[in-house]
Amino acid sequence: MHSEYRDPKPLPGERPVPSIKVDALKLLGLLLRAELMMTAVDRRRYANRAIEAIEDVIRDFQLAHDFEDERLHYLKKMWADIAVFMDLMRIIGETNAIRVNLASSRRKDGEPVDTMTPDQMKLELYNRVASLDEGATKWKNSIYRNKGTTYTKE
Repeated sequence: MHSEYRDPKPLPGERPVPSIKVDALKLLGLLLRAELMMTAVDRRRYANRAIEAIEDVIRDFQLAHDFEDERLHYLKKMWADIAVFMDLMRIIGETNAIRVNLASSRRKDGEPVDTMTPDQMKLELYNRVASLDEGATKWKNSIYRNKGTTYTKE
């Protein structure tokens, strides 16, 4: 049974890295906002795929947390999902897909649609991607540092 107050038993050598889920959820929220800063074609090409990829990261993180006997399996999947997500974000950056400025657009009540400019959004996304990558790398290294454990064999 899952409880949000229960932490799974750590793998040998593992240090807790709670920032991965925080970073992934923040990225999901940013991507949902950034989606509006893309053209309709770029949304279909890039935003939908990036959102699905970060959802995969969140899903596999949660599965690793909830199912201790399958933990290493889901952590490996999560690390692969992060690699795919980072590649998608690199493509989004190279194609300059986030470029529609919504800061000048106003809703009926006069408030801006989004107060961030595309450049601010890109900077926030890239900083959060870097944080996600750093947290995942540290976590993976802490587990694989103990090569002789039974957890490294699957």
